[in-house]
Amino acid sequence: MTNTRCERQGQIEVGIIEHEGREFAALGASVVGRNITGYTKEDRYGITLTSWCGKTMLDCRCEIVERYRSGSIALMFRLKGGRFIVGYALGESGMLFRGELIKGCEEDDARREAQCIADCFATLDAEDEIAFEAEYSEA
Repeated sequence: MTNTRCERQGQIEVGIIEHEGREFAALGASVVGRNITGYTKEDRYGITLTSWCGKTMLDCRCEIVERYRSGSIALMFRLKGGRFIVGYALGESGMLFRGELIKGCEEDDARREAQCIADCFATLDAEDEIAFEAEYSEA
């Protein structure tokens, strides 16, 4: 039997899975300074940002800035007062989102920042994938 639960430690969530008597834990959603990690959830209203346990972290208008061939997306969440959360998600629903809060800019600047962050993370993810394949193909 598998059980899951979340524990909060300040602004950091730890997701815990109990399987066959053993516990496995990993960082879930977090807010550390301007950096935000969460998960995407797509519904009939669009994309929202949630915690690992599925609680809504951010419920505001989201725009897909760019779609990548890998299925990942650059996202921009609009907040009040010229603030945006911009970043990168591995997909539209149930996938990891990494981004940051930016302030005092126009929408076009926020879109460019979302693309820049997404490009950086997409490059890192591709490098990790290549390294993973190289390590396990040698075994």
